[in-house]
Amino acid sequence: MRKFIDIPYEILKPLKILAIKEEKDLKNYIQDILVYHVGKAK
Repeated sequence: MRKFIDIPYEILKPLKILAIKEEKDLKNYIQDILVYHVGKAK
């Protein structure tokens, strides 16, 4: 399922750096973070 979200530029740049450090593209990095946090909330 595709959803569009607005991410402020000041947050986007650090997210890109974190994704690179994890050797993932930005989309998959954000997706993995969301899945992880939702899984913890159950």
